[in-house]
Amino acid sequence: MREVLQLRRTDARVVPWKNGRGTTSELAIWPQGASLERGDYEWRLSAARVESAGPFSAFPGCERVLTVTAGAGLVLAHGGDARRVKLRRLEPYRFSGDWTTTAELVAGPIVDFNVILRPESARANVQALPLGARRLRESLLAPHVFVHVLAGELVARVTGEEEPCRLAAGASLWARGLLGGEELECDGRSADTELLIVSLWPADEGQ
Repeated sequence: MREVLQLRRTDARVVPWKNGRGTTSELAIWPQGASLERGDYEWRLSAARVESAGPFSAFPGCERVLTVTAGAGLVLAHGGDARRVKLRRLEPYRFSGDWTTTAELVAGPIVDFNVILRPESARANVQALPLGARRLRESLLAPHVFVHVLAGELVARVTGEEEPCRLAAGASLWARGLLGGEELECDGRSADTELLIVSLWPADEGQ
């Protein structure tokens, strides 16, 4: 069934990291009723503040897409699994949850947005957009589309919805059960408006 949900910052579920070094704000998880603790999810979206260098939690069998949304950036080391990489703001980075990963802060704490998915069940695409006071119209091709406002204010509307959603920084719009052919209209209401758009498909549908 198609639904368009408007989520406030306070709707997020705060959960501890698997390694106990911090907490995460869980923004969305699928399917309904799934949980990180049971490990029965296909995908999960969350945001976290990283205040010190240290190891990342392991997510065996999962794929991750990490985007630094605030702060000077992050350097990730993957041991012998892959080269070191510097993550700059609003540059999504995809890596394996099987890799041994350690983070270094470039210059102070950062905030990140994290997509964790099981590649045998789901695929994801993450766009980071410094929209500003402009308008965006985008075709929605995935069954799930999640819009998260990082800064500023946004008015968003999905085709078929009578009323648009006004979203402040930290708020989200989750459109699920989409059939294809719908469009997303976004209207940035301030010069500093930034957002993430996450599109999610079942693995057998591709992108």
